[in-house]
Amino acid sequence: MQRLFQKSKWIHKYLGLLLVIFLMWMSLSGILMNHPGLIANFSVPKWLVPPLYHIENWKRSALTEVVFSTENPQIAYAGGKQGIWKSRDGGRTFEPFMAGLPDSRYYRKTADILLLEGENDRLIAALQNGLYVCNLQSGEWRLLLAGEEKFLRIQHVKNELLAFSRSHIYRAPITDPTLQFTPVPALREEAERRVSLVKLFFDVHYGKAWGLPGLLFFDLIGLIMFFLSISAFFAWFLPWKKKRGKMRSIHNSGKFSRLMFKYMLKYHLKIGVWTAVFMAIVGGTGLFMRPPLLALLTDASIPQAFYPGRLPDNPWDHKIQNAVYDAAGRRIIISAEDGFWQAPEDFSQPFRRFKLDVPVFVMGATVLETGENGDLLIGSFSGLFRWQQNTGDYYNMQSGKKNEQISSVRPAAIMVTGYIRMPGGGEFINTHEQGVISLNGSQRADFLQQPVEITEGYRMPLWNYLFELHNARFFKSWIGAFNILVVPLGSMMFLLIVFSGLFDWFYLKKIRRKKPLPLPPKKRVTKLPVLDAEPV
Repeated sequence: MQRLFQKSKWIHKYLGLLLVIFLMWMSLSGILMNHPGLIANFSVPKWLVPPLYHIENWKRSALTEVVFSTENPQIAYAGGKQGIWKSRDGGRTFEPFMAGLPDSRYYRKTADILLLEGENDRLIAALQNGLYVCNLQSGEWRLLLAGEEKFLRIQHVKNELLAFSRSHIYRAPITDPTLQFTPVPALREEAERRVSLVKLFFDVHYGKAWGLPGLLFFDLIGLIMFFLSISAFFAWFLPWKKKRGKMRSIHNSGKFSRLMFKYMLKYHLKIGVWTAVFMAIVGGTGLFMRPPLLALLTDASIPQAFYPGRLPDNPWDHKIQNAVYDAAGRRIIISAEDGFWQAPEDFSQPFRRFKLDVPVFVMGATVLETGENGDLLIGSFSGLFRWQQNTGDYYNMQSGKKNEQISSVRPAAIMVTGYIRMPGGGEFINTHEQGVISLNGSQRADFLQQPVEITEGYRMPLWNYLFELHNARFFKSWIGAFNILVVPLGSMMFLLIVFSGLFDWFYLKKIRRKKPLPLPPKKRVTKLPVLDAEPV
């Protein structure tokens, strides 16, 4: 047992020192990401962002959609994560079109735009924090519908507009000049409500499963993790300094250093033991946040009864990823984290799940458009595909291959984030890493030039900066594809630290203390012989 203790002590000490910086950035970034509203107005300048993240050729979803005026094709509007832009020369150059939108770069991210032309030309936009409308005569945006969740899509369905957020569907009569949106009671037909393992692990990882109290409690766990990292380093540093001969003993160091060493070591042990279970939960769930272990969760789910917290009554809660109106089939199609769903356009029946054998990356469909004969255009980080309604087959729109088998867990070389169709018929797709590329031999010429405001004035929202740091994608510039292993390996080592620390404490407090101390060896007394005295 003593040998095992020595090995466990070595693991706890040296893996802990190795992960000090890792655990500090993970804890702080996780706490701040739990409360995006608190940091939404902060952004990081371009010089602090790795070059891989600098926006060139509209990459990284800077542009996801372009809509052209049917009355004047020279006028176009573009939307994406860098905001909304206007073109006056048929989509060649763009200028900012964001007067009245939030100043926050985090809230300004645009998921969809819809152009309504007629007596009163209007542009509707789905942003991170709500729906906005712009009277094109004045060019001023105003808030239509505020929300605490991201809005995803706007669809024109006959005489009304439908707006989709991560959890809700809203409708508004198109004849209403004020566009008052009201919720739609969108029911789902399912035998049993289930929770995907991806949602379960993510909700448990940062405490969302237990609502705001859970978030705050896991914030506290993050602060404790930060303290344990600092105290571990401090408790190691002074003995190391003594061993190197920098000082004669710890007791000969300064009073402040002695007190810091004493209390850091004391509370590192106490707090670490009492919070070990929660540390193991954070490390165990973090192990599955990134590939390759994320693949084990993608198609698995559990019944609602096994969810550790209370689920909202809304069956769509944070499940909607995209949506489209299929006019030919007179139906609404929703791409959710648990598959595809459809319902009649008037919502007279509940949404029903339907099978769609198309590769869709686990993060969801970034493109969902309708074509002729009810065909669907579906794009994600797995590529861009056209699904044929009459046959059920799908074609890869880049390679032209039919029913090509592609992984939905591992991203493709071309990760599609948007689809653009020009008035002349040219087709383009925007991709996460390469930016805008032509499709089917379309000639780009001088179209879709990136504005100088993005090229030179780029700033990354602080929340996104922390997110990329938290999942270690920032390190791709230095270690390439191995960046996906940083979080899983870090989580595994963190679990070893937690369990080795528990074992060390148990051994010292419960095992070694119970052993009787060895008695000191008895002293052997040598007796000298007694000699008789000679008579005088």
